[in-house]
This record gives sequence, structure tokens and C-alpha cells, in this order.
Amino acid sequence: MSQVQSAVINKQPLEVWRGLSSRQLPERELLQEALQSVHQCISPVWPLKDYVAVNPYHGITDRSFLNVRKYLRIFSDSETLMPLQHYAAAFRAGQFELSDVESALAELQAENMVAESLPSAAQLVACLGALESVTAEPDTPDKTPRKRQMRAFSEILDAQTGGDWTQTIGDELSKFCAQHYDQGEAAWKSPWQHLSLFDGWRNAAQHDRSMEIQGVGGFRQLVQQLPDSAETTLAVMLDKLNVPRALWETYLLCQACQTPGWSAWAKYQFEQGSSEELVSSDLTGLLAIRLVYEAALSEAKSFEVDWSKLAGATPVRFKVPFDSEEQVIERYILLRASEIAYRNKLLNSLRDNVSNCGQSTERKLAQMVFCIDVRSERMRRQLEQTSAEIETLGFAGFFGIPMEYIRWGDQGGDNQLPVLLQPQFQVTEELPKKDQGQQELLLEQQGGVRSFRKLWKRFQQSAVGSFPFVETMGLFYGLLLGKRAWGTRVSAGVETKTTYSQQRKPEPRPSLNGLDAQGITVEKLTEMAETILKNMSLTAGFARLVVFCGHESQTVNNPLKAGLDCGACGGHSGASNAQVAAEIMNLAAVRRGLKRRGIEIPDDTLFIAGVHNTTTDQINFFEPDQLSALHREQLDSLQQLTLQATHMTRAERLTSLNTGSVSELLQRAGDWSEVRPEWGLSNNAALVVGPRELTRAVDLDGRTFLHNYDPNQDPEGTVLENIMTAPMIVAHWINMQYYASTVDQRYCGSGNKTVHNVTGVFGILSGNGGDLMTGLPWQSLHDGQNLQHQPQRLQVVINASRQAIENVIARHTLVANLLQGSWLYLIACEAGEFYQYRAGNQWKQLDCAD
Repeated sequence: MSQVQSAVINKQPLEVWRGLSSRQLPERELLQEALQSVHQCISPVWPLKDYVAVNPYHGITDRSFLNVRKYLRIFSDSETLMPLQHYAAAFRAGQFELSDVESALAELQAENMVAESLPSAAQLVACLGALESVTAEPDTPDKTPRKRQMRAFSEILDAQTGGDWTQTIGDELSKFCAQHYDQGEAAWKSPWQHLSLFDGWRNAAQHDRSMEIQGVGGFRQLVQQLPDSAETTLAVMLDKLNVPRALWETYLLCQACQTPGWSAWAKYQFEQGSSEELVSSDLTGLLAIRLVYEAALSEAKSFEVDWSKLAGATPVRFKVPFDSEEQVIERYILLRASEIAYRNKLLNSLRDNVSNCGQSTERKLAQMVFCIDVRSERMRRQLEQTSAEIETLGFAGFFGIPMEYIRWGDQGGDNQLPVLLQPQFQVTEELPKKDQGQQELLLEQQGGVRSFRKLWKRFQQSAVGSFPFVETMGLFYGLLLGKRAWGTRVSAGVETKTTYSQQRKPEPRPSLNGLDAQGITVEKLTEMAETILKNMSLTAGFARLVVFCGHESQTVNNPLKAGLDCGACGGHSGASNAQVAAEIMNLAAVRRGLKRRGIEIPDDTLFIAGVHNTTTDQINFFEPDQLSALHREQLDSLQQLTLQATHMTRAERLTSLNTGSVSELLQRAGDWSEVRPEWGLSNNAALVVGPRELTRAVDLDGRTFLHNYDPNQDPEGTVLENIMTAPMIVAHWINMQYYASTVDQRYCGSGNKTVHNVTGVFGILSGNGGDLMTGLPWQSLHDGQNLQHQPQRLQVVINASRQAIENVIARHTLVANLLQGSWLYLIACEAGEFYQYRAGNQWKQLDCAD
């Protein structure tokens, strides 16, 4: 766009541009490039009911870990490294030593990661010693001001005038977004919810006097004159603010990072939508809305910015060099040293088992398949120590069942699979045959309860009912709160002995009825079963009982509960997947099909389902319809063994939860005031892919994802490829969410859990306004005195040949980028030795002597 054209835009009334097609927009290609960068940089956030871990840097991992920090600091307040004080405390605690710092320096020099000279290990250790007095205070989220090259117009205006317009714009935007995206919380719904974000806001803002009351005259008139499309509005507002063309991309990235939570939610809407046009996305609309507020401020305050003094004229899409500002080099070396210390400890613990990776030929009572979730590691170890009759395996917790699960009495369902995949069929719940006579009565009761709850909520929130509700029911609710608090303490020490769901009241269960109508034939079920068994390397040597053990968390008054459930099941309990997988495996037609494919399951092998409660560490089993006397006896024996393992696992967890008794641990599951019901996946640090013999009897301290894999059963590398492109990526996402929430709680976390408020049913705010919260709350990472998560990048150990691993890397750019950019570490365990992958398909043999 020429300077003449720019001047025309600023001089012409805005209504002239209302009918302009976005395709006629001058410099449209430049704007689309800028929008592409914004959409790539922003990672989505999932709604509360499906809340799962997301790597906040996912879209920019084509850059190196170091380069991303420099890139982000141009336009956002993001931080990717812990302060030196953190490493000083870790060094004094013995988490890493001088030799680890020396190893880190040697590796960085060998990899040519930085161009400048590096400080010596002795200098770094001396620096840490000088910080001893500074770290006496407990860790708290960093609140110090951060340097940034690009600033939004409102930020610059605030700095010059002492105003608070940045916060005002954020609050106005949050107010509208919460209303526009509401999923059932609001009593009065927005009449424009069916429109795009931009169109809905444009209609609402024409009637909203908030900005004018705060001194921005003519705001509604400006909104009325806006162009029809968000894309055209963006171009016009950028010119009204006099932002140079070379800085459009940088400035829009800065705008998106002013409210990173709502930007992440808008990105989620785009990814879930049917349109792939960036110009029609809600994220583009969000940017346009922000710029309208700023342009209105510019006119109302007669304030202009000299943009050339802020960020120069270099577009940020070009990779920027690494430099040593803010002690970045020192902090990165110390991060690497702490990771090396953990790596050496991990590999040394595995070394004794490396040569003992053959499968046992002795038939077991039970093979229990757990999710690869780090919380399963303790339970698996305790089960195997309890009895040699139990063998455990690790597999993605949705157990290869790509379904949408519709619960009994519901119209819609939940996707019970990783969020990046789409379900292939639906499974609905039904009552057991013996209880189907009660179906109509139970449905009627359920419908009545739901109707009463809706009516009660409307009364609470209505303009008339809200006042008498508080006056009349206030004391009653106080008594209810007292009962809930006292009841939790009374029942906390009660041990639940019932582990068969059939012994409880009649409960709906997943049914395979109706799969034929969806085109899911016996042949397809057989193919699914074969894939499941091969992907967890269980194709022979079946035990008498094979248990698919999903997991779930038990908490109350916790909006982020889904984050403690199974991420592989889309943030839901894995119980239904376990039940469906077991039922498929027990079908006689499926077993005959598997036999034809070379997988023969003994007739006396029974697949059953279970669920591991990660808050209480209790395991419940779901009894099949047909259970022989022998299988019932075997299941009773397994029940007793799992109960013993439960007691030992709880005892092991007491220290990490800072509690002195099991009753206090159990109390957390039902305590509505508990902000730390469990630590979730906190302190995760590694993924081990290999036979269980590699990790058996090794205390991995609940920090390791464990996935079964036998290279001898995978000559073509297909299973390895599946693992490296799915479970490994998911583990990396989880690791980076915990990492980012720890190193950058202000930008990537969700703050103080005690002041969270649910908005629109789909998200949380901190207090009654501000940005949408996206990451982990501080209480999920910190116990009030010390960090419970040590921020380190994921160490992946794979029991496979280096060539097989290289073959996968060569076929997948995403995997190659993660490894070459140092987003995670990959170590091959081959012929009894460990080799670490380096960029360019180079390998370094690791000597991890104590």
C-alpha cells in the first residue's frame, strides 16, 4: 500500500470501506502473512470439560528452544528459563553438581549452540554461591517487569499518561468474549452468539456506552462505521494507528499476546471450525476488535506513536540470533546441567536391566495394562512387588478405542481419545439386561432431577429471585457447607472394600450394540483389536486375566478436574475405554479373526476392565456379564493383591503430599476446600519406551511415562513410528505445559486457584475479570514452600536400534524439529548401550557412571 493510499484511508470516512471486499484490500498478501504468523504462534486451549495439556510453544517448534525465547521477547512477556536463584537453590540441594555443569558446557560447545564464548563451570558455580542469601525466601511466581521491543498502543499511552487503558481494553474484551462464548452459565444469552466473534461484537458495541462513559467519545459512532469484514477492519485500523507495513506482523503478534488466554480460546474455535480461512477466524476477529479500541483511544486522546523507535523495521518472521542479555546463557547452561544430572540418574537406574529384556515364559495370574501416565508408575511397581503373579504393561490410556462416548440419558457425548484425533464411531451406555425393566423409571427420575436443577439455577440468578434467595437460604447453605466439611473428615478414613461395579447399585455400562449400523463390522473390530495388541507388544504369552486399567481423578469443587483425568481420553475418565476394549477382546468372533492373523488368545484368558483412582490409589474392577467360578476366584485373588498395592502406594505418596496419614490423603478426594487433591503429572521428566524388564523393580519416583515396546515384534518399525508420533508427542506436550506453567506462571499458568471463577462453563477467570486462564495454577506446582515440579525438558529413552529411530525421524518433520531444536532429548538403548541423538543424525554414546 503506498503512502498516498494510506493517507486516503485515514482521510476517508470509514463507511466508504464498509462495502470493500477483502480481496480488493491493498497489501492483502502482507496482511495474510502476518495473520498466518499469529495463528501459528498461538496454541489453543481446550474447554474445561475436555481440559488437556497443551504445549504453549507448539506452533513455533520449528525454531530452536533458545531462538523461541528471543523471538517471543520481541512482542510478548513470555519467559522460557528459570531465574538464577532457582538453580542456586537446586545446586545447594545436590540436584546437580560441578561435573554436570562441565558436561553441559561440553555438549553446548560440541553442538555449536551459541556463537560467543561460554563462561567456565567454576565461574557459574561461584555465581550460584553468591546468590545464596537471595534464595532464602520461598519460590513465588515472577512478577518483575520484563523487557520487550514491541508495545501495544494502549501500553505506550499508559506509560505516557499514567492511565490504565490496557487493563480497560482487556476487561471490555473479556466481558464480551465470556458472553459470546457462553455455554449455559448466563441467564441472559447474547442475541448474537450465532455470528462470528467480530460480527457479534460489532452489533453489541453499537449499544454499549462503557467506553464513552470512560472518556472515549464517539466510540459507538466509530463502531457503526467499521468495514464489514474483520480483515478489512484490521488493515484500516493499522493505518489509523500509523503502524508501518514492516511492523504489521510484529504488532499483531503483540496484540494477540495482550490477552493470550482469549487468543488461545479463539484459536481453539478456529481449529474446531469447518473453515480454514484465517481471515474469517475468531482470532482474526479478536485482533480487529483490539485495534478498534486502540484506534478510538488514539483519536479521543489525540495521541500518536513513533513506531520506528520501538522495534525497528525487521519483520519477526526471520529467525533472530541468540544473545546473552538477562544472563540467558548462564541460565540455559544450568538448565542443561540439571537435565544431565537427571539423565545420568535415570540411565544408571536402568543399566542393570538393559541386558535382561527378554520376555518371561511363565504364565501369570494377571497382566494389567495401565496408561503411560506417570502416576501409574508407582502403582505398577507396587503391584509387581506385591506378587510375581502380576505383570504390568504401559499403553496410551484410551486403549486404542477411537470413540465418542454417550452416557446414559444424554443426547451428546464426549470424545474419548487424544484431542488431535477424531472419533470413528459412537458407543452408548445401556443398563444391564437384568435391570432394563427399571429403565423408564430411572430415566424419568434423571429427567426430573435435571429439570429441578435448571429451575433452581434460574431462580438463583433471576433479577427477582436472587434477593429473596440469599435472605431465605443463606443460613441453610451455611449449614450445608458445615455438613460437607464435617462429612468429609468423618468419612475420610473409611476404606472402600467393594471393587466390583456389579455389587453396587445398577449402573449403565457401555454397549457394542449399534456398531453394525455405523459400519463397524466384526472384521473392523478384529483389525482394531490386532492394532491394540501389537501397539503394546502383547501378541503372545497371555495371562489368565488381562486387565485394561484406565484411570481417573476424584476431586470436588475443582474446575480443572479434567486436567487430572486421562489426557489420552480427551480429559475424561478412561473407565469406559477400558470396558469397551475388554468387551471387544472377549468377543468369540474377534478372537477367531485374531487367530487367523497369527495372534492366538487362550480360551481361558478373560479380558476385564478396571479403573485406577489416582487421588486415592484404589483400583475398581468391572465384572463381565459371564464370569465362571474359576475366573471369579482368580478375580478375587487379584482384588486382594491390588488392595495391598494400594496401601503401599498410598504410604509412598504421603511424603510428597506433606500429609502424615492415609486418612488425610483420602480426605483430599472429597474436600471441597482442597487446592491440592493430588499432584497430577507434576515432576514428570522422562518417557521410557521398551519392555517392562527394562524398568522392572526400578523406583522411578512417579516421574516417568512408561510405554511397552518390543522391537523384536516390530521388524518394520510400524509400532515404533506410532509411538514416536503419538504417545511421545503427547508426553512432550504434557512436559512442556508443566515446564511453561512453572517458568512463566504469569503468562502460561493460571495463577491462584483460590480466586478462580468459572466463566461460560468453558473456562476460568482469576477473580471477576481479566484474561482467560489457560495453564496450570500455582498450587498444582508449588506446595507453599517449594516447587513440586522441576522444570526440565523430556528425556525419551527408546529400546530400539538407532537406524530404526532415524527412519522415523526422517519421515516426520515435527519429530525432527523437536529433536534438532532441543525441545526434548532422545536416547537409544541398543545392544546394552545408551546413545543420545544429536542434530544431523549424529549419536553420542553416553557414559553415565556414578
